[in-house]
Parts: sequence; C-alpha cells; structure tokens
Amino acid sequence: MENPSPTRERMYFLDNLRTIVILLVIFLHGAMVYMAYAPEWWYVLDRQRSEFFTLLVLAIDVANMQAMFMLAGYFALPSLRKRGARGFLKDKALRIGLPWAFGAIFLAPLVTYLIYVIREIPVGYLDFWRGDFWGPLYQQSAYWFLGVLFLLFVLVALGYAAIPRLQGLAQEVVQPGWKLWLGFGLLMIAATFLIGLVYPLDGWNRAIIFMVQPVRVPLYLGYFVLGIIAWRQGWFTPDGIKPEVAPWVLVAGFSGLGYLALRILGPQLPGLNLRWALTAITFNLFCLAAIIAGIAVLREVANTNRGAWGSLSANSYGMYYIHPLILFPIAYLFTAVNIPLAIKSSLVIMLAIMLSWAFSALVLKKVPGVREIFR
Repeated sequence: MENPSPTRERMYFLDNLRTIVILLVIFLHGAMVYMAYAPEWWYVLDRQRSEFFTLLVLAIDVANMQAMFMLAGYFALPSLRKRGARGFLKDKALRIGLPWAFGAIFLAPLVTYLIYVIREIPVGYLDFWRGDFWGPLYQQSAYWFLGVLFLLFVLVALGYAAIPRLQGLAQEVVQPGWKLWLGFGLLMIAATFLIGLVYPLDGWNRAIIFMVQPVRVPLYLGYFVLGIIAWRQGWFTPDGIKPEVAPWVLVAGFSGLGYLALRILGPQLPGLNLRWALTAITFNLFCLAAIIAGIAVLREVANTNRGAWGSLSANSYGMYYIHPLILFPIAYLFTAVNIPLAIKSSLVIMLAIMLSWAFSALVLKKVPGVREIFR
C-alpha cells in the first residue's frame, strides 16, 4: 500500500485499481448488514434485509482481496531493490506490521463488541475484551489482511536476502502465453477444490496469530506471486500486456453468473463433489477474469491521478484502516430508522465512505507519528 512515486506516472491505473477495490471492500462490509443470509456473528444486522444484497456480497467477495495481494506482489521486488531487505522490512514493519498489531489488539475488539451491543447482551466492554474477545469471538476485523500481507512481505524479503539471483533480477518485458494462464488457473482451482473438501469456502480460522479463510490461503499466496511475475515480465509497463476488455469482461460475466447460480441453487443440485468442483472452477475463473478486466478497463479510462482519483488513491490505505470504526456504528444507528432499504443502505455506505475519506485526509495524513504510516 504505497503511494505513487515519480517513476510510476504511467501506471496510475494500478493505484486506481487499489482504490476501487478498497471502495468495494467498504461497500461489501456495508452490504453484509442488509444481506438476507448474513453470518449470524456479523457485527451489525439490520431488520431490513434483501436477497439482492446477498448476490452483491457473493459477487464482490470473490476477487477483492486477491487483487490486493497481486498489487502488493507487483511492487514488492522494486521496493526491495530500492531499499534492500533490511530497509524493506523496516518500512513494512512500520507501515503494515505495526498497524496490524494495533488494529488486531485494540480496534478489532471495538468493532466486535457491536455484536453484543446490537443483541443487547449485558456484558461490559472491559469484561468482553478480557474474556470473550480472546476466546470464542476472537477475530481481527478488516485488519487480518495486514497480518497476512506482512507475513508475505517478510517471506519475500528473507528469500531476497538469501538468494543472490533474486537481487540481480531486472524487469524484462515478456508477453504471458496461454500456458501461464492455464497453469495458474488450474493450480488455483485444484488448491481451492482440495482445501474446500475440508473447510467451507467462506469459513474463517485462526492460524497461530493470523486470521485466514483456509480455502483462500493458496489464492493469497498465488496472486502475490503472480504480482511478482507480472513485475518481472513488465506486464503493466507501456510495452507490456494490453488485454482486450471485451473477452475478459465476457469471461468474468459468464463465470460470475455461473458461480452465483451455484451458490444460490447449490443445495438443490445433486452430487456434492461435482457441485463443489464446478464452484471452484467458476470462482477462480471469475476471480482472475475480473481482475484482468478491471486492469484493462482502468488502463483505458482511469490512468490518471487528477481530481478525486488522486485524493482517493492517496487516502485509500487510511480509508481501509479506519472504515470499520465508522461504518458499523453508523449502520447500528440506522437500524432504528425506518425508511426504504435502498435509501437506508445507500446513506449508510456513502456516509461511511465519505467520513473514512475525510478522516484519512484530515487526521491520519496529518497527525505526526501517524502520517508516516499512512503517507
């Protein structure tokens, strides 16, 4: 999550992709308040709900974090080459590791406590923090991503320091062939299918000090590595790949519809393993195609840092970090408001986005000691 540098002026579309993904994350978390089949533990659940939001959540949830890991991988090696392994780790410890630890220990409990507040469970916050939070309700809210990302940065830095060949790698423009796409897709599908035989697709588990969705762990790693390959082969340089919009949008559209159909109609279809295999296939096709389609579109229409694009890009990390503390209290306050769901949900999500944006720009980017993290 680094801000644009002078050498990246022709790749603003990647910063804007990150911005859109983070806006979609906020939208996703807000939509879960109103989805028809939300997880019972979700922080705030409104009495007004709709299957429309269920479909939106299922669709948005597929590619978001994979896109973030791919972008992180893309900029990992150039950052390592610039700072060296020690400087790289120092920077990531400050900008990723420290915010993760603080968020997981102090901010995630504040968000999680809303589970008790909205259900009127008579437990004081300090008792909750000392007890249930570290037990059955332990989670890291949106900060889980920073923990996993920091781990990947540590691993790539250790590899960079231990393997001299990595230190001499230079960017060389190479057009990816069909074998790379096919091999990557099959690998992700196989990993998703095999782990999904044991864990549910949307399930969360604690892995030592990290919170992960086990089925998606190979995707975190796979897309991070794909980002490194993309940098090494100069995919997003002016002479790199220029994916056509229409084919990737079509693949994303059809695979996405297939995935949604399987998620909605799945329990009514015969053959559990066949159904899961088809789900793994459509999920991964949709994920990859949506990311490449997004890059193709943004390269054409949003390769700029002017106006709102520049401000949103500069504040996207701060918006991601602070949005749970803004979104869910607003959603809680609006549970008492009886207005049409379309209006209510739009107000809650837009207020959360605007206030997160303002807080990032006016506080996180200004306060000494904090602005160095969210620069």
